[in-house]
Amino acid sequence: MENQLPCYLLLSTSLIFIFMALRTWLNSKSNQFASKLPPGPPKLPLIGNLHLFIGTQPHHCLACLAHKYGPLMLLQLGEVPTIVISSADAAKQVMKTHDSILAVRPFLYAAARITYNFQDMVFSRGDYS
Repeated sequence: MENQLPCYLLLSTSLIFIFMALRTWLNSKSNQFASKLPPGPPKLPLIGNLHLFIGTQPHHCLACLAHKYGPLMLLQLGEVPTIVISSADAAKQVMKTHDSILAVRPFLYAAARITYNFQDMVFSRGDYS
């Protein structure tokens, strides 16, 4: 009965990991939009695909992934799903098709204060004049 803290820590850590893995697996099964997403490498809970970038330069890793999964792939960087486009033709097509969606910037209160109500090129909403 002495010093059972490491046993409880190991048990609680493994239960949390199993719970998160099960949650990720269930979300991927129940997601109705999963069939419309581009292919990508399998991901881990919490860190997603960040483990692929350890020990290598990011552009080399992305080139290898593009060779394996194609010019359009889905990466999970932490908790953020990210679509990576690695072909100039695919990027041109996406920018032409979805230009109005990609042109909108979110409203950030700090950016509004710093840039005098979005009067700079970076945070401007629409044409810069």
